[in-house]
Amino acid sequence: MNLGDALLLGVVQGVSEWLPISSKTQIMLISTALFKSPPQYAYSLGLFLEAASVIAALIYFRGLYLKALRGLLGDREGRRWLTYMVVTTIVTGAVGVPLYYLARKSLLAGQSAGWLMIALGAAVMLNAVILQRAKSAAGLKSFGQMSLREMALVGLAQALSVLPGVSRSGATTTTLLLLGYKPEEAFKASFVLVPIAGLGATVLSYIAEGDGVATAEALAAMAFGVVVSIATIKALLEFAKSKHVVLVNAVVGLLAIAGGILRITLGS
Repeated sequence: MNLGDALLLGVVQGVSEWLPISSKTQIMLISTALFKSPPQYAYSLGLFLEAASVIAALIYFRGLYLKALRGLLGDREGRRWLTYMVVTTIVTGAVGVPLYYLARKSLLAGQSAGWLMIALGAAVMLNAVILQRAKSAAGLKSFGQMSLREMALVGLAQALSVLPGVSRSGATTTTLLLLGYKPEEAFKASFVLVPIAGLGATVLSYIAEGDGVATAEALAAMAFGVVVSIATIKALLEFAKSKHVVLVNAVVGLLAIAGGILRITLGS
């Protein structure tokens, strides 16, 4: 992977993280299709580059995180945000870590790039269908009404997103919409969890791959990803609320399936 490849991965990470199309899946597809990376390594690389989204989110949502910290001093709203982050993190860690090792050692072991692209493409399209149905079920609840049980459900949804093809933002946003929260509340509550989940994903991938994933090119891709995220996050958040996100999921999924069929046909 050269600097041009790192730029491509950084742009993909910086854009796809903020849409419910699974950034790690896009990194996996590009790495296996263009760079001929083994599926397990491509999976770890997709999680490692989540650090770019962590840094960007910390910068963009810094006011909200400071408010959460004020919860330690008695701020009522800040305490609720802090509780939300703690509960979702505990549940995500308890369920997500075992799932990561299951996916890496079992689901991806011995998979050809062609069949992997087809499976991931189908998963991305399924994300689109579920999200569209969830948007129809959205209600009028605000974040201040969230119970501990609902926080735990969001944490569970986030844990499931460690699996290949499952979007973190899509899974958490869909859960919140199905629980009856307003779309703008659902997207905000989903995106503020990016630093915690992303940092965990980066650490897990580094533990699994070591210096093999933290290469100079990967770090360059991460830097590009931060710049792209900061430059486009506001527009992408608005775009993610629109009906067009379903079209994006469908197009990405179809391209991945078509690419997988082509690779199998060509025997590569």
